[in-house]
Amino acid sequence: MRMFCLFIIACLSFNSMAAADPTHPKKIKVVIDAGHGGIDTGAQNNSILEKQIVADVSSHLKELCSDKNVEVILLRTEDQFMSLQDRVKKIEALSPDLVISLHANYSDDRERNGVEVYVAENDYTMKSSYFGTKILESFKRKDFKTSDLKSANFFLLKNLKCPAVTVELGFLSNSEDMKYLNSDFGQKFLAKQIASSLD
Repeated sequence: MRMFCLFIIACLSFNSMAAADPTHPKKIKVVIDAGHGGIDTGAQNNSILEKQIVADVSSHLKELCSDKNVEVILLRTEDQFMSLQDRVKKIEALSPDLVISLHANYSDDRERNGVEVYVAENDYTMKSSYFGTKILESFKRKDFKTSDLKSANFFLLKNLKCPAVTVELGFLSNSEDMKYLNSDFGQKFLAKQIASSLD
């Protein structure tokens, strides 16, 4: 209920901002954090690695936003390790309006699947929840399985001084999710749904 109330308040706030000058909408700066990298492969299923999947989805996302009123900055453009502390420092230096941290899930329960979105409980929870809910809704419109918006004190989310969400794109342990996670078509679909939430 608290998350729902925060979302409603955030919607009203953002809609008011847009209505103030609809002819000159503010271009928002979005940092895409492709999780893991380098020696940190993240989750894996045989030779399929989380770090590569999220990097590919990030690249597609940047391309899809090229004609939108959004400036997308990829935090990681190479297969390199970056500590969580360094990620926070680099993101803060960019002063973004939103951070989207991309990951892929894994579970011993092979039936578990779908997209999950997380926000932290901090001063930016309201705006983070607004964006997180929009991302979830973009997948629901395509009848893609999602959970409710979740709260978690992940290091990145709780330490950033700006709205931020973690998006778990699906489960490497689930055969259906793998069709999306490990194919060019699926990765473009995942990126397209996130991009559509930034309209």
